[in-house]
Amino acid sequence: MICKLSPELIREIAAGEVIAGPADVLKELLENALDAGATRLQVSVEAGGIGRLCVRDNGAGIAMSDLALAAEAHCTSKLSSLTNIQTLGFRGEGLYAIRNAATLKITSRPATQLGGATLLATHDTQSVSEHPAPAGTSVSVTDLFAHLPARRHALHDASLETKKLMALLGRYVLHHPWLQLGLSVDGEERWAFAGGSFTEAVKLLWGPVTANRLLALQYADGTMQVEGLLSRPELSRPRRDRLLLAVNGRPVQWPEALLASVIKAYRELLRSHHYPVGVLNLRVPPTDVLVNTAPDKSRVKFLNEAAVLAFMHDAVLSTLAEHPLAPALPELHVSEGLSSVNRHAFPKLTHLGTYQQLYVLAEGDNNLWIIDQHAAHERILYETLSQRYQQEAPVELEYPELLHLGVDEALHYEENKAVLQQFGIVLEPFGGQQWRVRSVPAFLSEHPHLLQDVIKGSVSSHNAGDAWRKVLGRLACLPAIKAGQPLSSMSAQALLDQLRACETPWACPHGRPTALTLSELELARKFGRAGVRSSARASVSKG
Repeated sequence: MICKLSPELIREIAAGEVIAGPADVLKELLENALDAGATRLQVSVEAGGIGRLCVRDNGAGIAMSDLALAAEAHCTSKLSSLTNIQTLGFRGEGLYAIRNAATLKITSRPATQLGGATLLATHDTQSVSEHPAPAGTSVSVTDLFAHLPARRHALHDASLETKKLMALLGRYVLHHPWLQLGLSVDGEERWAFAGGSFTEAVKLLWGPVTANRLLALQYADGTMQVEGLLSRPELSRPRRDRLLLAVNGRPVQWPEALLASVIKAYRELLRSHHYPVGVLNLRVPPTDVLVNTAPDKSRVKFLNEAAVLAFMHDAVLSTLAEHPLAPALPELHVSEGLSSVNRHAFPKLTHLGTYQQLYVLAEGDNNLWIIDQHAAHERILYETLSQRYQQEAPVELEYPELLHLGVDEALHYEENKAVLQQFGIVLEPFGGQQWRVRSVPAFLSEHPHLLQDVIKGSVSSHNAGDAWRKVLGRLACLPAIKAGQPLSSMSAQALLDQLRACETPWACPHGRPTALTLSELELARKFGRAGVRSSARASVSKG
């Protein structure tokens, strides 16, 4: 039998959709404060936010005539169109849900209004009273889920709820570092952040060691811009918990394709299955992004995803190209490909000698450079092969080559056919599960013994580009200078010059570093020297 739900039950369900715990309350209050233009916040927490949670801001405030509507269902001043959302909140559900989950008290006064007012609301009752008040808004939420024992029982203990509140507050501080923030927990001051740069916010939340290893990122192109901090390759984590994204000021989960574009920009400089550390604020036109895609507004959808992916890739690539980088040691992984980056801060090196017929010693930028000759030669050959397959026309095989492709392999080939054809690999059905190899890249015809493995590997992968880059890395490894192979001074200098000319000279195709450096100052310290020469060099480098 179908029956209409009671108003009481409807309110309980609505409260649970938006407010599942103290962190959800804090999120709604933070967004309202930021939408009001607040630059200063004071947050007070008692009993994990279950007993009391208060947020006081210096924002625009709520006019006395509007205060009675603030906690009504679907009442908001922020929404005119779902296709042009320019605020963090827009549904008009947050305060209404809080009202049905707890006791809500709002005291507010716009700066131009004489006198303020307080709204006291809980369940079906509310009242508004007028009185003097400072400019801005103070919202207090008490006794969360006191009348909903099942929901209150589902909450964690006060200490864990406090940690969740601090994690959420920290996320907003990282994306809005200009905020002046005070936080007190059970009467004890925890944070007193004066506001500042992204670096200052990271120092507060992640510590100065991490903050000092992040690179500033600022990039704009047309209507899109991104700013924040991103780590050098050696600072990475196996989880993405410290790679944070906000879109138009809203902290969101990473769209998988957008995250992949960031990882791709690191190429082989980043460890396999690792993520960089950083905070990125991406801004796109509000009409180009959908934010009403999840109840908690934590996911977004870009209407022109390809443009956003390309923009973010270029932004990260440009930032990394401005710094001398070394990859993390020493985990093999597939190269993410090449790009036309010319500024990679790899200096002109002068050959000094060779150690153990494996490491080339050189001087450059007043540093001692140690080059792994095999890794360096691999990088040179890899980029040479990459250029060849892009420039040379594919060739048809002199003798037909047949391949047996399973169902999944054939499906992958059909899905990646266009990409593989760009690489020069063309197959055609030959009956049953047999396929004929029509053409291959010109240089691959020089290695007929690798044809089967190379083509099977290419058509078996969901990502043909990754598979092909792995092929190039393997081919580059075969003829590369080996350990113990002597080099003349002329050959060693040529190796250094060719490495410098590479697009990505810092790592071999498998992710191993090609070079390490040792400064004169480091040598002086090791030898216990403190002469004028080393001190002067140190001063110059710091300057």
